[in-house]
Amino acid sequence: MNEKVSIRQLVQTIAQQLSDKYCNEQLCTQYAWWALEAIVQKNKSALLAQEHISLTQEQSETLASWIKKQVEDNIPLQYLIGSVPFASCDILVEPPTLIPRQETEEWCVSLIEQLKKIGTQPLRILDLCTGSGCIALSLAKEFPHIKIYASDISDTALALAQKNAQHNNITSIQFLSSDLLQDIPTDLQFDMIISNPPYISSTEWLQVDACVKEWEDPIALLAPEEGLGIVKEIIAQAKNRLQSHDALQDHGIPQLIIEIGYQQGDAVKELFEKEGFCNVAIHKDMQSNDRIVVGYLTHEGSSK
Repeated sequence: MNEKVSIRQLVQTIAQQLSDKYCNEQLCTQYAWWALEAIVQKNKSALLAQEHISLTQEQSETLASWIKKQVEDNIPLQYLIGSVPFASCDILVEPPTLIPRQETEEWCVSLIEQLKKIGTQPLRILDLCTGSGCIALSLAKEFPHIKIYASDISDTALALAQKNAQHNNITSIQFLSSDLLQDIPTDLQFDMIISNPPYISSTEWLQVDACVKEWEDPIALLAPEEGLGIVKEIIAQAKNRLQSHDALQDHGIPQLIIEIGYQQGDAVKELFEKEGFCNVAIHKDMQSNDRIVVGYLTHEGSSK
C-alpha cells in the first residue's frame, strides 16, 4: 500500500496533470474526480467523508495510465472508465459511439419530470439517432408502461444500445435499424419523437477538440447545410409520423424534441414552424446556450 494522501490534494494533482490537455480548470477538476471515483469505486461524497486515501499499486498505475492516455493519445476519459452515469442509468461507452453529454442528460431529466404529470397514460415514443441508447433507456427505466422505440443508422451504435439495455435490466425497448424515419414501419405512429442528431457544421468541426475528432464517430456529429441538414429532415419526416395526444398538449409536454447546436435555435425554430408545428420554443441549457427546440403537432397535421 502507498502512503495516505489528502484526497483534495490528490484531486488537485490529477487536475494539474490534465491541465495541458484541458484548458478549463473546472473541467480538469471534474475529470480528476471522475477518474478517482472510478478507480476506487467510491463516489465523491464518500471520498470527501474519509478525507485521506491510500491507493494500491494497481490503482496508482491505472490512474497514471489514464492520465497519460488522455494527454498523449487524446482518449476521452469516459472511454477509459467504460461507462457514464446518465439520469438513473449507467451507460456503457465504447469507441466510436457518441459519449452521452451532460447537456443532453439535463433536458432528458427535465422531460422525465414533465412526463410524470400524466401518470400511466399509454404513450408511444421514438428516440431517433439513439447512439448509446441513453435517452431511450432513461425514459424506459422511469416509465416501464411507455412503449419506446430506439433507432439508429449505425449497427455499432445499436449493438451498444442493446448491450446497455441488458446492463440496465431494461427489456421494454424495441430497437430498429433506420436512416432517420425512412426505414421505420409505416404503420407505426408516435405520440412523441425525440432526437439528439448530428448537428455540427464542417466549419465548427475545425474547432472541435482532438479527443472528439479522433475517437468519436463523425457520422454521429457532423451534418450538412451548416449543421442543419439532418435536423431539417427529421422535422419534415416527423410531422407525418406523429399523432395528436390531448394529455401531452394539456400538460404542455412537447411532441417533437430535437437537440441542437448553441447557435442554431432561431434557424431550427423557423424550420419547425415552416413544417406546421405550433407553440415552438427554444430551451437553453445551464450554460444559457440554446440546447433543444420543441414543438407541438397541430390537430390539422395529425395522422388521426
